[in-house]
Amino acid sequence: MDKVNRRKFIRNFLIGNASVIVGASLLSSCSDVFSGEYTDQNKGAVIGKKLKYLPIQNDNPAIVRWSDKCEKCGECIEACAEKQLVFGTYLASTTKHVCIHCGSCILKCEENAMTEKYHWTDVLKAIDNPSQIVIASISPAVRVGIGDYFNMDNGSFLVKNLVGACRKIGFDYVLDTNFSADLTIIEEAAELQNRLQEKTDLPQFTSCCPAWVKYVEIYYPSLLKNLSTVRSPISMQGSMIKSYFAQKNGINPQNIIHVAIAPCTAKKYEITRDELTSSGIPSTDIVITTNELAIMMKNRKVSLTAQTGNFDSLMGAASGGGIIFGNTGGVTRAALRTAYFNITGTNPPSNLMEVKQVQGLSGLKEAKVTIGSITLNIAVCYEMRNANILLDQVLNGTCKYDFIEVMACKGGCVGGAGQPADSGTIEKRIKALDTADTQAVTRFSHENPEVKAIYKDFIGEVGGSNAKKYLHTNYNSKSNLL
Repeated sequence: MDKVNRRKFIRNFLIGNASVIVGASLLSSCSDVFSGEYTDQNKGAVIGKKLKYLPIQNDNPAIVRWSDKCEKCGECIEACAEKQLVFGTYLASTTKHVCIHCGSCILKCEENAMTEKYHWTDVLKAIDNPSQIVIASISPAVRVGIGDYFNMDNGSFLVKNLVGACRKIGFDYVLDTNFSADLTIIEEAAELQNRLQEKTDLPQFTSCCPAWVKYVEIYYPSLLKNLSTVRSPISMQGSMIKSYFAQKNGINPQNIIHVAIAPCTAKKYEITRDELTSSGIPSTDIVITTNELAIMMKNRKVSLTAQTGNFDSLMGAASGGGIIFGNTGGVTRAALRTAYFNITGTNPPSNLMEVKQVQGLSGLKEAKVTIGSITLNIAVCYEMRNANILLDQVLNGTCKYDFIEVMACKGGCVGGAGQPADSGTIEKRIKALDTADTQAVTRFSHENPEVKAIYKDFIGEVGGSNAKKYLHTNYNSKSNLL
């Protein structure tokens, strides 16, 4: 772990153990905020007065600003404005801040004045409550990020250690979010096929990244129809836990606390969305980051290297396609594998397994692939400054793509603000997930035996009424936030 990231982790750990109340007043007085003007370099217009820091509000579900640590250097503003094209598009003040919850400001801040909003103590309270069944779901990128906090090589693939550590902490069940990544692919590939056949609402946008989804809702509401209606894997996971998993295990869903462990700060926002409840209860109750999991392990004196374990047998199996969801281009590659099978009846050749053109740390990538008689133009990008290029093309009618994958973070989820890293570390994490994909029992989401079983026993038809109820969602314009 480099100096900046080590300092970030130490700050997180100290704050966590101090049990700081995140609802406390964290903003400084107005008198030290305003100075000069902020010019949006991308649009060349003076938007408003320049703030010395992002005015994160206390009700932000994902991000906190610690005023006692802030040097008022403005680097958080730079990250928000230049990478994600948010700050500078509205008149900001100490009482108004538009946020997509991506955490770019956290990654930029070297003083630890910006962090995720901590929820790890809530998890421990739930674990210590004997009346509650606490279920952990682990996202793919966490297994290649957790080792950074325990002096292990960057990118170490530690899934068995991670599962064992979660059991040692006290989780009742430990499940693999990659299972629901496979579910996502089944539904998303079918949705793409339908759109292609009907020649409607193309290109199809991915919908796994909640920061990206909110960006479209705020800035491009006329393109909401292009977003896949498929829920994110974490949202699907919660939905299936509170229904299928609970039913199979004879558990009252009201007694379940579903905890998603992710590298992402925006997931803390996503689980607050009313559209993602299941039968009136939240699909996911708490999201903690990789940072927070490391803090919990330190708090409970759990040694990562001393633990080992396997995911529970129900909702614990995943394909290689699910594993690479953590990488930029991974959703696209997994979707193409299953789309190829759906269209041709056979699994794809090696060049369509890898699709090298959409891998790597270039912010905007493209590929052209052939599936039977169909030619697909694909675009993959991360950060809204790259997505914005594609969105404008769609708006003005010049977009040539059929499928567009967008993630808010550099490199995809492996570069999430909940487990910070430099480019070299992100590349190692990407490589580790790719290696795990090649070594998986199956590399195809449609061959996951547990996914087949859940469709047979519970969901029924792909894209059918149960699928719509549990696996899909809807979006609404949020342009009024500006």
